[in-house]
Amino acid sequence: MKYKLAASTLAFQDWTLEDTVKICRENGIEALEIRMNFHPWSALSLPDQAYKEMYEYLCENQMKVSDLGTSIRINHYNENGFDELRRCSRIANILHCGGLRIMMGFKKKRWSDDVPKVDYAGVVKWLIEADEILDQYQTEIWIETHDEFAKGEVLRELLNQHDFRHIKLLWDIMHPLESGEQPRETLGYVKDDLVHVHIKDGTPWDDPDRSSWKYTRIGEGTVPIKEIVDMITETGYNGYFSLEWERAWREELRGEGFEVDEMIRQFAEFMNGISRPTACTD
Repeated sequence: MKYKLAASTLAFQDWTLEDTVKICRENGIEALEIRMNFHPWSALSLPDQAYKEMYEYLCENQMKVSDLGTSIRINHYNENGFDELRRCSRIANILHCGGLRIMMGFKKKRWSDDVPKVDYAGVVKWLIEADEILDQYQTEIWIETHDEFAKGEVLRELLNQHDFRHIKLLWDIMHPLESGEQPRETLGYVKDDLVHVHIKDGTPWDDPDRSSWKYTRIGEGTVPIKEIVDMITETGYNGYFSLEWERAWREELRGEGFEVDEMIRQFAEFMNGISRPTACTD
């Protein structure tokens, strides 16, 4: 079975859309996960016509959009996020994709960092109102496993607070591990609402106070990617496995040997290498 592969445009800082599509197509990447407001061609301020032309160009090149990576981060009730939610939903409708990735909680680099406490009730209130807004667009919020909400256990508890219609989960396979939750545990909590998977690799730093792991090339870290992909696939998951290459702010992902085109090629080769053959039937 060949996996559906996508790539986040986070890796393609300063690249044109045309060059991004070209390198992805050459390596069998089927979809782009577009990071909004990260490129001149993904600005929220662009007119609808620009995104209509983008959609036509992607169709001509047999490329889809898996989802939009928004800048929305929710850790309390904040009405300002609804404006971006509506604009991204409109763009998603034009690009024929349904998912809007958001993050929740407070970003911190060290476990000892003093950050405010998440207003949990405010987060639930925001999600309930956002869920109603999404009725108008038939889009979905995809909450990424990140920060205080990195563990599947925490996200399952959150989704159990309300009968959400348009709230789903995006599993970044490294972040629950950073928080001490093992993949089979995470899968048990997220599988019923799982719509997208971020693939990356890494290993813990020598400094245990660092909250994030050191990133490596795919297949060279300690993240059990093959085992995770196998477990996910066995649930009947049919979404994308997307490379999220955070070179924009991760120094260890820059320099010789970490060129973007090389990383795209290596990701595709790794994923194709672990693809399982389709069973033959008489």
